Amino acid sequence: MADRDPDDVEPRGVDDDPWLTVAEIADELRVNPATVRLWISKGQLPATRAGMRKLLVRRSDLDYMLGGRRGPPPSDGYRPRLRVDGRMGPPQILQQLSSADIHGREASPETMQAIAERLRRADEAWQQAQAASEYVPPAPGFADRICALATACEQQWRSLAEAGRIKGFGWTPIAGARDMTISAELRPGANRPGPSALWEQFDRAVNLLGVAMEGAIMYVVAFRYRDLAFVMHEIADALDADEQLQ
Repeated sequence: MADRDPDDVEPRGVDDDPWLTVAEIADELRVNPATVRLWISKGQLPATRAGMRKLLVRRSDLDYMLGGRRGPPPSDGYRPRLRVDGRMGPPQILQQLSSADIHGREASPETMQAIAERLRRADEAWQQAQAASEYVPPAPGFADRICALATACEQQWRSLAEAGRIKGFGWTPIAGARDMTISAELRPGANRPGPSALWEQFDRAVNLLGVAMEGAIMYVVAFRYRDLAFVMHEIADALDADEQLQ
């Protein structure tokens, strides 16, 4: 019998391509769940949100990211986008920013209108998540509010990163933003359940976001929102783990 062409991959059936949770992926790969969330937030691993706090990933998308499949990517899977200078993008660290990222590209009026609407929705989601966390004690529903803020941070990051690459969009510096707090229940010194080391990271991330907001580069603000979302997802995961032990 002739050897089968390794690129001749039959389509997977539903049973062969199950949905995986973040915890299942983390356990299988022996990594922190926050690492899996970071892959998702960077666009490296496609995911579908099931409810406010649950993310689901197709096995085929995980295999493709890990290089475990030959042949084309899944039909609805990860499609790396090429930047103007030919590198894979968008950039994932501040050092990868190019002059094209900072000064932007031309876009049609229709594209700019669509981006403006996404910016508006992201800002609205962020304001709503902050309001829900403003005048409440740190229980019950504390972890849910953290996750809602993290999700809103992700939305801010994605919309600002998209807008930051287009001419005509700019960030207006906010004086004194480095001293901001996200909400009353999350301020330094508040009764915040969870690992103190993670809350120290959270406070630094909030400060760095504020510093970025005092500047004028939208892409930098986007990165800082992403970093804050990453820390808050780690806190939510830690709180979930504590609940399971009780």
